[in-house]
Amino acid sequence: MANPRADSDASRALALGALLRKLRRERGLTLEQLAQRIPMSASNLSRVELGSQGPPADETIERIARALDADVAELLHAAGRTGGSGPFERAVLERLDAIGRDVREVKEAIVSRRDGEPEGS
Repeated sequence: MANPRADSDASRALALGALLRKLRRERGLTLEQLAQRIPMSASNLSRVELGSQGPPADETIERIARALDADVAELLHAAGRTGGSGPFERAVLERLDAIGRDVREVKEAIVSRRDGEPEGS
């Protein structure tokens, strides 16, 4: 049985790699030239472009974007790091909603208690 997360990581790695290769070639850079600008080894950069490893860390993607004078958000999106539709993002948003409800309930309780107290207390 295939692991959907692994398939998804592989798809993102391939998408990011294809985009990086396209941008690098558009800018007329060799693997070695871009690798020096990042800095990272040319062999590691080649693996990223081929999608043979998962997308690199956000910090690495940001360094690659700067070296290519490319849009960081576009590269992060290709790596699957943006969009807000993943399970992690949904869980965070649900937790924030729950925290908001808790805060409103506490506020209402405080206001209710304060309004029920006699003046001068």
